[in-house]
Amino acid sequence: MRSKKLMLAAILGLSLVVSACSLNIERNADGSLQIIGEVTAEAMAEEFERDPENDSVDVKIDDGVMWVDVEGTDESGEHVANLRVELGAADGEPTVDITEAFYNGWTVPDDITEMYNAAIEREIRKAVRENPDATLESLEADNGKIVTEWRIETQDSKSG
Repeated sequence: MRSKKLMLAAILGLSLVVSACSLNIERNADGSLQIIGEVTAEAMAEEFERDPENDSVDVKIDDGVMWVDVEGTDESGEHVANLRVELGAADGEPTVDITEAFYNGWTVPDDITEMYNAAIEREIRKAVRENPDATLESLEADNGKIVTEWRIETQDSKSG
């Protein structure tokens, strides 16, 4: 089902949020690192367009929400898919929640959306476990970009 591929694209988008396209790294007075990452809606769209089945992708980011509109062709023919994804931060981790999903004008059933939200949550937790010294201080999704601020504990900040 094409909605499965679209939901996986949302996970790919999450990985961009976590890794970001541009990074600014500074050392804090206590020796920890402050990393500010930024990814634009255009960069997200370019990443989604790497999928050969996606002919055109439009991403908009505003007021904590990312909208993804995809037009393409797969083995079933032409398709149009639309996602509304709420982005935020809670307990030092990014939050991603697909709140609306449409495929060729049909609403993707809630149980499928819930399944992909659970998969995204697992991917977030897995990424966070890979670096337990990283804490997400803030995630702002507005004005066509996602900006994340991370605190990374170092040996200096742990011993101080």
